[in-house]
Amino acid sequence: MKNRLSNPFAVLIAIAASTGCAKKNEFVPPPPPEVGVQTPKIETTTVYSEYSGRTSGSSRVEIRARVKGFLKDTHFDAGQFVEKGQLLFTIEPEQFEAAVETAKGNLAKAQADLEIATTNWQKLKKAFEASGAVSEIDVLSAEAEKKAAAAGVDIAKASLDNAERDLGYTEIHAPVSGRASNAQVDQGNLVGAADPTLLTDIVTVRPIYFNFEANEREVLRYLGDMPNAENPTGSGKAKELDLELVLADDTLFEETGRFDFADNSVDPNSGTLRLRAAFENQKGLLADGLFARIRIPEQIENAVLVPALAIQRDLGGSFVLVVNESNMVERRTVVPTTLEVGGGNKIIQPFAESTGSGLQASDRFVVSNLQRAREGLKVRPVESGGAGSGSAAPELAVPAAEKASEEPAAKPAKAKAE
Repeated sequence: MKNRLSNPFAVLIAIAASTGCAKKNEFVPPPPPEVGVQTPKIETTTVYSEYSGRTSGSSRVEIRARVKGFLKDTHFDAGQFVEKGQLLFTIEPEQFEAAVETAKGNLAKAQADLEIATTNWQKLKKAFEASGAVSEIDVLSAEAEKKAAAAGVDIAKASLDNAERDLGYTEIHAPVSGRASNAQVDQGNLVGAADPTLLTDIVTVRPIYFNFEANEREVLRYLGDMPNAENPTGSGKAKELDLELVLADDTLFEETGRFDFADNSVDPNSGTLRLRAAFENQKGLLADGLFARIRIPEQIENAVLVPALAIQRDLGGSFVLVVNESNMVERRTVVPTTLEVGGGNKIIQPFAESTGSGLQASDRFVVSNLQRAREGLKVRPVESGGAGSGSAAPELAVPAAEKASEEPAAKPAKAKAE
């Protein structure tokens, strides 16, 4: 035995014999990777276009002194809501009351002069017609004096009207209902000396306007609704939309609005069109000058909804990974639109047979474990819910054994990338 083990050839023969008796190793391919798939949801859906802007009162009136005088009283509190016709300011009226009395006296004198001139003319006219005791020139002269006296009456009446109007301007009333600002002039100051002095301003906030600008490419579809010779007020389709207002704190205003105005031309410098929406603001919750965003709804029929995270992009354009009937991964070109819906879903253009781009209702596309899905690779698809469910499926957990089996195949890919 000692001699046999000491012979190297005998040792090699023994090892070869023991190896030949062991089971031969065989390569076991790893199982297909598991990926989450969905089918597109095709339905009529409502999307919103948002634009930023500011609110403005439906009317803004500056209250100014229209006569010269000293401000006597202020009859409202700063910032309060005032009703149309409410007394706001009083200018000292004494000098204007005196002017009215003077104008009344001048009118009475002019009327008396007219009576005397009329009586004189009538007497001279009768005398001329009866006996010719007076000349015709005397009659004509008396008639002219009568007409001058009548004109004097008209002038006196106009002067009285002006004096009474100026007296009326000493009491300044609100021409509209709305929120008043503070008084710009304190009592006792002279107003209206050089020009009409600004006393305060009133803003009407019921209704209230929202002013914004929209890109010309986005308003092209509404140009047919604009007024024209055949329909001066517009078709009214755009005016029937329920517009929503999102305030600066991201809260939604409780009322909906309507389109109220569209400018007659696009600004060539910015490429935008000025638009305006009106909100009733029944509770007066909105103030003039607020920043907000308006949401304009639009219904899209047969919209194809796809989670945005499922759409990939490379030099060849946008695409999704589709799992066919043989569970093989295919690349499918898609054309995303700019329209988005809730839950991170995007709307893509419908399926086109001519180009083979887009998705049909039965197509299964990958939404999770995208890093394991490669074109031409067989996978194990797992349903993850519809595209309209609000969010895509979470990343699937990969078993440790599957991860270990895939690691050797990943090393060459990494080296190739390097």
